[in-house]
Amino acid sequence: MRRLFILTLCAAFSSCLSAQASEDVPTPAPAAPSVSDSATKPSMLWGTVIARDQFKPLTGEQRWGLYWRQTYWTPGPYFAAFGIAAADQRNNQPYEWGQGFDAYMKRAGNQFARSAIQDSIEAAGAAALKQDVRYVKCRCTGVFKRTAYAIGVNFVTLNEKGNFVPAYARYAGAIAAPYIANTWMPAGYRNWNTSLRDGGLQLAFNSAFNVIREFIPMKKKP
Repeated sequence: MRRLFILTLCAAFSSCLSAQASEDVPTPAPAAPSVSDSATKPSMLWGTVIARDQFKPLTGEQRWGLYWRQTYWTPGPYFAAFGIAAADQRNNQPYEWGQGFDAYMKRAGNQFARSAIQDSIEAAGAAALKQDVRYVKCRCTGVFKRTAYAIGVNFVTLNEKGNFVPAYARYAGAIAAPYIANTWMPAGYRNWNTSLRDGGLQLAFNSAFNVIREFIPMKKKP
């Protein structure tokens, strides 16, 4: 039953991606130099979300603006860090850090640092590969199709020509960030198995976050 559901989900994602790719997409025009452009400005909570027809290649200035806003200047990373830290506190993970306010703040700082490292690796890699870092909403309709698209599109992104390609920078960030961050964790966490597991969990979290971004209404242009 689980295998059938996964296959159905993959088929729905492939269908949505094919529909996205087959529709006419305007030839990308030169991107505007201002990071305040409505197609590149992140919302305060959920990060950057654009419609397919809003796509334009990002300039270096826009990439810097998006990186700083999404990593440090919006509430999202802080909500995530303190939320995950609360779960770790409840489960006493890692147990070596104990309990209490100091332990909770240590766990929150750990999660925020992990997120910042991952964002930094992804942003740098995406710039080098000329790949996009924004979430592109699906043109499809229906809850199941949109959910399948949101989960699957976490593993692909748009290149500078507006074509979907594997999101190599995102993979690198999800895998390398836990390995780097685990160097300050207790000894039992400093191994590749734990780092790969944490990277997989991060990709799963990103897919779940995409579902939220897919269904949240976009801010209307002024």
